[in-house]
Amino acid sequence: MDIGFPRRDLVESFESALGDPHLPDNAVSFARAWQADENDALPVVGLRFLSELGWQRYLVPRSLGGELASCEDILWLTRVLARRDMNVAVSESTQIWSLLVWLAGNDEQCRDFAGAMLAGGVIPCLAYSESAHGADLGANECVAVETGDAGYLVSGKKWPINRGSSSTHVLLLARTGGPGAFHNQSLFLLDKETMAPDTVTGLPRTATFGLRGCDISGIEFDRAYVPASALLGGRGKGLELALRGLMLTRTLCSGLSLGVGDTLLRVALAYLNERPLYGGVATDIPHVRETLANAYLNLLAAECVGILAMRGLHLFESEFSTWSSITKVQVSRLVDGAGDALSKLLGARHFIRDLEHEGIFQKTRRDGSVVSMFDGSEAVCLDGLAVQLPAMARAYSRQRDDDWAALYDLGAPLPDWEPGQVSVFGRGRDAVFASLPYLQKRLARMQPDDGCNPQRIDALRTLAHALRCEIDGLFTTVTKERQRYSRGAKSPEDRAASAKDTPTRLVRLAERCCELHMQVACLGIWLVNRDRLGRFFGQGAWLQAILARSDATGISLDDLDPATIQHLFTRMEEQWKTSHYFSILSMPQAAAGSRSANGRMATPPDAAKKECAI
Repeated sequence: MDIGFPRRDLVESFESALGDPHLPDNAVSFARAWQADENDALPVVGLRFLSELGWQRYLVPRSLGGELASCEDILWLTRVLARRDMNVAVSESTQIWSLLVWLAGNDEQCRDFAGAMLAGGVIPCLAYSESAHGADLGANECVAVETGDAGYLVSGKKWPINRGSSSTHVLLLARTGGPGAFHNQSLFLLDKETMAPDTVTGLPRTATFGLRGCDISGIEFDRAYVPASALLGGRGKGLELALRGLMLTRTLCSGLSLGVGDTLLRVALAYLNERPLYGGVATDIPHVRETLANAYLNLLAAECVGILAMRGLHLFESEFSTWSSITKVQVSRLVDGAGDALSKLLGARHFIRDLEHEGIFQKTRRDGSVVSMFDGSEAVCLDGLAVQLPAMARAYSRQRDDDWAALYDLGAPLPDWEPGQVSVFGRGRDAVFASLPYLQKRLARMQPDDGCNPQRIDALRTLAHALRCEIDGLFTTVTKERQRYSRGAKSPEDRAASAKDTPTRLVRLAERCCELHMQVACLGIWLVNRDRLGRFFGQGAWLQAILARSDATGISLDDLDPATIQHLFTRMEEQWKTSHYFSILSMPQAAAGSRSANGRMATPPDAAKKECAI
């Protein structure tokens, strides 16, 4: 029997409310997405529809009157939007930054902001980036100078940022002085409506390669007065809060990538299955079938990484100083790799910008490529992970006895999410790597059955052992590399510089760390759920293919045997024909020809604490 997950009904309700994206008149349709993109226009119809639908309720905690119950909800709701139009999804993704208020705000700030969000009156922007500094937040030049009445005068420019001009509220990182570089910045929540108009100016939109329908612009402050009540979390806490917020949003970006990947594969498969070639269709060609099967495999692996990270945010929230970067890098790489391979199959067709399905492919691929740059680019994430690898190696050497089944069991209830528990200082702990001995023991006890034959179990045990050896070797190498690069540091200043200048070799090891993390995630989700997610999932051929890949992220031909290719292709085609997500779960998409809902989306029954069978 398949299982759903605690809020499956919410996803079905949202899909139904949005309707079939192929229907041009629907509020968030492929036709509207394409037209807004061609005209560099904000997708106002879709954004207004989401507000009327009450989408923002699912980003406000229940304790404040909203419907936010689970990080899995955010992953899936984002995925539902992103598969239709990344311009809408990314424009609305700024609502995610309300997490900073729930994370650091006092009772009054949280209550007031939640009320404004629930009323549909909030379009926030995140004002961190500056043109001269980019991701180097410690170098930001925007300043907030205290006034005599305990308020601040803010001056400076933030660019490029999403919804810089069209926002109603600003989450601003500004310098307020204080001891040490880490404590000289503060975070403010600004309501632009309460500020003097001549002191706050929206900067013009910036022409971009993708996301041409988004308001990628900026904002400038000229001695803009803000009251002390706008300060979040206390003076000097801005950089810490910024980093904690990024750990959350980097993880939640998974939903954007998964939505993009679904559309790219769905468009490519639909076209190639009907493309006449050499007396048949394109999907009769062996390398076409293998490439499609590999792209499908990428999406399944990316989904496992994303879903497991969502559960981790509830159960191991203090370990995301590394986990967030791993998730961000690995999910976007898997989806981008699938997009690259599918582009080659489509050939010249993937350049076409007409409204036919090829046009949606090129738009979605352009838009999707930006996810790897959001909330810290891939290079930033890998560098930050590389710095923490020695601590991960030390933590990995210490045995842990946590409830690993709770992490992997997709039908198990989750505790209420507490974003305030996320920590910048995770001390290298990683629940996924730490769970591997438990998973190996569980695999060793596993008995063959109708769903998984003895040969596959033996192969998976061999691959799991090889995976354990490679992870052991990775962290042994990390320790040696760190010692080698630290040996020449003589003075404290030299040692600090050595820690700051991350060796390239460690960055490469960080890349491999992400790949191995993904393989453990897939193994764990299969082991704990294999008898409840249907025959395809339970047989484990997909898992064996992921663990045996020569390139854990990319797509290489001749990696899959013919039987596995057919197995993957059959399941992928079945989910395509029945309008289900390309997923380990059985999740239907909106019915063909269905129209957008009128009015607010119905609030599904409270299923946050129960298992949902389908």
